[in-house]
Amino acid sequence: MNIARPILTALSVIVAATAVCAQAARQPQRLIIIEERFFDEIPVANDNITTLYMLQTPSGVKATGIEMSEPLPEAALQFALPAEEVAEADTLLRLFDQAKAENRGISVSFAKTEKLIAEGSIFPRFSATDIYGRVWTNADVEGKVMVLNLWFTGCGPCRSEMPELSGWRDEMDDVMFFSSTYEDADTARPVLERCGFNWTALVGDTQFKEWIGKNGYPLTIVVDKQGRVAKVEYGTSPLQRAELKNAIISLR
Repeated sequence: MNIARPILTALSVIVAATAVCAQAARQPQRLIIIEERFFDEIPVANDNITTLYMLQTPSGVKATGIEMSEPLPEAALQFALPAEEVAEADTLLRLFDQAKAENRGISVSFAKTEKLIAEGSIFPRFSATDIYGRVWTNADVEGKVMVLNLWFTGCGPCRSEMPELSGWRDEMDDVMFFSSTYEDADTARPVLERCGFNWTALVGDTQFKEWIGKNGYPLTIVVDKQGRVAKVEYGTSPLQRAELKNAIISLR
C-alpha cells in the first residue's frame, strides 16, 4: 500500500505530534522507533521515511516503527530516549522485528521538497498585519535578523513546536520573530494563547502562503541583517529546529 503526500501529512500528525502546545513528554502517547532507538518525535525531516509499522504491546503501549532510506545522522542520535526510561522497550523492539519480518508495514513516499523561496535571494517586499492591527513592512526589520514561521491552527506539528520556538524569542530579543497564518485573528488567537506562542503574530496572510505550495506546514525562514534569505526549512523535527537555531545565532 503506497501513501501519497496529503495522507502522509496526516500520518505525520500522529507520529510527530503526540502533544499539543507542549514539548513532548518523556513517555509520549506513541513512541517512535528508528534503528532500534526510541524517540518522542521523528528526529529528522520526513523525506527519507519509506515504511511505517503501527505497534502495540498487550498492555497497550503504542509505538510507530519507522524504516528510512538513509541512516540517521549522528547529530540526530542526541534526541534518542534512554531505553531504560521506555515502558516495555524490549517488547516493542521484538514486535517491530516481527512486523518487519512479516512485511506488515505501510509504504510511504515523498516528492523531494522544492523550496519556493530561494536561499540566497533577497527577501521580497512585504506588508503584513499583526493580530492587533499593526502593519509591518521591510522597513521595520531593516538591519536586523528576521525569522518567519508559517503555520495554521489545524497543524499538529506547528502547535507542538510553539513552546520551543517561544524560548528562542526569550533568548534572542534582538531578533525579529514573526509567525504568520492565513487564518483571521479570531481563529488564530485561541491557539496562540493556549500555546503561549510569543512571536509577533501576523494574520490573514495573503503573501507568504504562496511559498508553501505542496510542501506542507510549518515553514520557517531565516533572513539575515542584509535582508537575504539565509535558511528555509519545511516541516519540523528536533534536528531541523537545532539547525535553525544555530543559523539564527550565527547571524546575530
